[in-house]
Amino acid sequence: MITRKSKKMEMNTRTTMWSCLIFFIASFAALNSSAQEADQVRFIEVRGSAEMEIQPDELMLNIGIEEYWKEEFEKKKDPEDYKTKVPLAEIEDGLIKSLRKAGIEKDDIRVKGMGNYWRQRGKEFLFSKQLEVKITDFSKVNQLASLVDAKGIKSMYVGQMNHSNMENFRKQVKTDALLEAREKAAYLVESLGEELGEVISITELNDGYVRPYLAKNRMMAADASYESVEEVQNIAVSYQVIARFKIK
Repeated sequence: MITRKSKKMEMNTRTTMWSCLIFFIASFAALNSSAQEADQVRFIEVRGSAEMEIQPDELMLNIGIEEYWKEEFEKKKDPEDYKTKVPLAEIEDGLIKSLRKAGIEKDDIRVKGMGNYWRQRGKEFLFSKQLEVKITDFSKVNQLASLVDAKGIKSMYVGQMNHSNMENFRKQVKTDALLEAREKAAYLVESLGEELGEVISITELNDGYVRPYLAKNRMMAADASYESVEEVQNIAVSYQVIARFKIK
């Protein structure tokens, strides 16, 4: 025996199922219609690129210091005679004084790393430290080469070049790349007697790639026999984008 309550519940269930089915069909039809409309949109897709050369106004000077034995610099001394170790703190203190004497501010000196990866057999462990020094006056590099006590210096080389206004240069290069893409799309479309419409999408291929000039990784002698760092190459900022435009 089927009660009125059971019949009412059955009718409500059927109504809900039909409502869901109708909603699904309507949604599918709308999506299909949108997809067809998208397929009917005519567009052109082009790649735009731009590059700018910039004369750097900053460089990073990497200086490696390491503990050493005083006997290393004495005549007629063999490694087995090395006993008097010069501590890292003493070497670093002398280096900082030389940097300050050359006009380098304390805030422009940073510790990049510390430690060592090997120990001479039968000898104590020698601690080392990597310092990164920001320099805005390139002539100071040669000055430092003559000031620094080379005994505790393990390496000294010019690292990355940069510019203090780099972010604005990146923005300008991005703008130039987009304008180049639009210009390219316009003359391609107009050559076919068509008219370029608004932009549909923009895809970045890189984020303003910077190619810094890296100086040769070699020791700088106090006699300044190596090339001058005042004649560094420019750094290049480049950007690429893919832009899609409507064709009217």
